[in-house]
Amino acid sequence: MKPSQGALEHVIDIRDLSKTFRRHRIGRGSYSTLKSLFLGLFRKNTAKDTRVICAIDDLTIRIPKGSSVGIIGRNGSGKSTLLKLITGIYKPTTGSVSLKGRVSALIELGAGFHPDFTGRENLYLGGAIHGMSRKEIDERFDDIVRFAELEDYIDEPVRTYSSGMFMRLGFSLAVHTEPDILLVDEVLAVGDASFVAKCKDRIAQMRKEGITLLLVTHDLAAVERWCDEVVWLNDGEVQDRGDPRRVIDAYREFLERGEDEELLSDLEHQVEEEVAVPVDEDGARQRQRWGSREVEVHDVRLLSEHSQEHLVYHPEDSCTVEFSYTVHELTDDIVFGVGIERVDGLQIHGTNTELEKLELPEMGKKGKVRFVIQRIGLLSGRYALDLAVHRQDGYPYDYHKGVLEFVVRGDGEAVGVVQFPHRWEISQDGAEVFIPLERSSTHTVTLQEATGC
Repeated sequence: MKPSQGALEHVIDIRDLSKTFRRHRIGRGSYSTLKSLFLGLFRKNTAKDTRVICAIDDLTIRIPKGSSVGIIGRNGSGKSTLLKLITGIYKPTTGSVSLKGRVSALIELGAGFHPDFTGRENLYLGGAIHGMSRKEIDERFDDIVRFAELEDYIDEPVRTYSSGMFMRLGFSLAVHTEPDILLVDEVLAVGDASFVAKCKDRIAQMRKEGITLLLVTHDLAAVERWCDEVVWLNDGEVQDRGDPRRVIDAYREFLERGEDEELLSDLEHQVEEEVAVPVDEDGARQRQRWGSREVEVHDVRLLSEHSQEHLVYHPEDSCTVEFSYTVHELTDDIVFGVGIERVDGLQIHGTNTELEKLELPEMGKKGKVRFVIQRIGLLSGRYALDLAVHRQDGYPYDYHKGVLEFVVRGDGEAVGVVQFPHRWEISQDGAEVFIPLERSSTHTVTLQEATGC
């Protein structure tokens, strides 16, 4: 029976929830052997280094019946702790968790299975743990085994199962308990591709049946596809909540900003080390920079389209390589060059002012040069920038190998290096007119949807 108009039934009701853990750092030798433990009874107690870690901090989330909510956040943000509080594995430090209906938790598949029991025996044991009666398990037994594709192994001890078989048995049992609430925590990372696809189809079907879904995953595409709402946790607190596309975009920007700051920090340390270590000293530093130094390049920066120093980009972004030069011995034979490699050494692009037949003006003693990349066009990965100034015959004045590293982050799953500007077109029934396929953010485009048929 549906709730009356205006009344919203919340099947997951989390109020003022907090969970803290105490971490003790025990001194060496205090517990290593039975003898040391016994002798410790007669010694003075030494102070222990105790830290209180707040995994969940004053969290309130109310989820209506039939909703699909995704929980996202970095490792250590409190996602898995939240699910364990909801399922009762952990007890709250403060606050409360209220659930309405049968809960099926895909957190640790096969939890409660006994390795020496057969698959059949474990299904009855696991079904009882999920609150099913023996009659209910009898009625659904064949469906559970068939979905798990374990007909030939169900009477074998589960200790003989592979991790994928174990996962199939646990998942199949969980989704056949006819839950009102389904909790999923990164369990679909195990198993072969065909079974994982079947699991995802099953979860999608359960959503259509009105089951409330709480999904914890790093798979942002799955969150966007399945969830009506997204909650972004950061250090145990709600950083943002709302429309999946908006929250996921904000989360990605947050991750990229943190990655950019980390890369810039690494660059600062490299610059400090380069000042401290003579460039002509034997070792790695010499291998990264060489040349006669009659002309030097320095103060290398990568700039975004807003002229801000930036080291994380998307394939569609523009980027500017900016560097300063100093001429120590006057010469009119100067060539500036730029190269980009993937960090595994694959050369992506290299060019210089001589190859492009560019005429340099009369050079002063100091100046700046910019190499403007109008569209990066690279797939996701980590890349390194080489920079050089040399004579036309290749004699190096100053060569910097891997002077900067930068990262490209893309949403697509294409393989290779380059993101070509492209589109897909399709025609059917012998027609000469080709219709472009449009990208959908919510589902896979079908032929009928693309053509409007």
